Amino acid sequence: MLANLFSRHPSIAPNLPRTTLRAFDERNGAFARLRGERVAIYWPHGFGDWVHFGAIAPLLSPENAYAIFRIGDDFSALFTGVRPVAALPSGIRAVGDGAELGARHLGMNWKRLRGRMETVALPGSLRDAFERFAPTALLYTDYPEPEGRLAYPFHTKARALARALVSEERLAGFDPARPLRQSLGFKASSDLQRRFDAVLARYVDPGDRVLLLATSGHTEPAKAWPAADATAFVKMARARDPRVRAIAFGESDGSATGPDRRGGTIAFRSLAAEMDAPFAEVLLALMARSHAFVGVPAGPLHAVAARGGIPLVGLWFAHYPTWYDEPNSLALHLVGKRPIARGFHLRPASTTLPPSLEHRIEHLGTEQIAPEVVLDALARLGAISGA
Repeated sequence: MLANLFSRHPSIAPNLPRTTLRAFDERNGAFARLRGERVAIYWPHGFGDWVHFGAIAPLLSPENAYAIFRIGDDFSALFTGVRPVAALPSGIRAVGDGAELGARHLGMNWKRLRGRMETVALPGSLRDAFERFAPTALLYTDYPEPEGRLAYPFHTKARALARALVSEERLAGFDPARPLRQSLGFKASSDLQRRFDAVLARYVDPGDRVLLLATSGHTEPAKAWPAADATAFVKMARARDPRVRAIAFGESDGSATGPDRRGGTIAFRSLAAEMDAPFAEVLLALMARSHAFVGVPAGPLHAVAARGGIPLVGLWFAHYPTWYDEPNSLALHLVGKRPIARGFHLRPASTTLPPSLEHRIEHLGTEQIAPEVVLDALARLGAISGA
């Protein structure tokens, strides 16, 4: 019982370098009051949450310097060369929590962070990165999920966290009726884009239309689009327009592992394997060559929605659109029966928005979202022929 009441501090392997600095979470407004600090932001969250932090970043106090990192550099490209938050590379390729390296989550217990001095483990090349950036404070939050229970203007997951991380004075200075400004550039380096284009040319002919397809996520199995429906949708799309070439994210995309000009769906992981580059860098290059997106609320959807410029059809089986992303004029969200049956459309985050922040949402009243319904939505966005 005592072990449950007083949880042990995570251990740090004796061989790991470490440093000591003040560590904060999002509670009590202590982080929002920081001034004149150099803040390392430890962000051990999914790709979509990295995208969302790009909208929080411009609201942070300009009197501090910021750099963001996690164990594994797959997502760091989003913050490379942008402001006000820079990328802090860990030198570790595979995304993880650091347990296999000798210190889970840098050896910290996020439930006990109160702005006091904490010992932090530095696996990979973080010691060198910390020496270069010279942080004086660290932010580590579990990124709480409000699930639609907060009203405008803090109705989305990112806005809710911004209220905890940003001072009241700063919050008073932005117009909450306008979409949050994104700090991310969503642009791959010229060298990476050139290398990606060479790989993509082995899969896609000139004049083809690249359709991104995300049918599942890592956190909620109930939000997945059944593989049979996704396969039928791609066949319908290609029958409507033979130029369509689908590139699918996920483990069960059923695609070939090499170049395939016969009409099969291409696996994103096949492209990424040939690039030998972090996930975010490859995705940035791919989005620059994409013509449409169809998918569930996972990292790729949040990235496409935040980037803009790509017609997007969101498929919602377990959540509700207004809780996560800022509005996108090229997005149409299809919501299945389950979120409506659970009253998600009646929660404050779904009912308190001004017209300037309204999403284009359609309630289907069906358990599944039929392939032909998705195809029609894509046609209404002008991303495919309506014939």
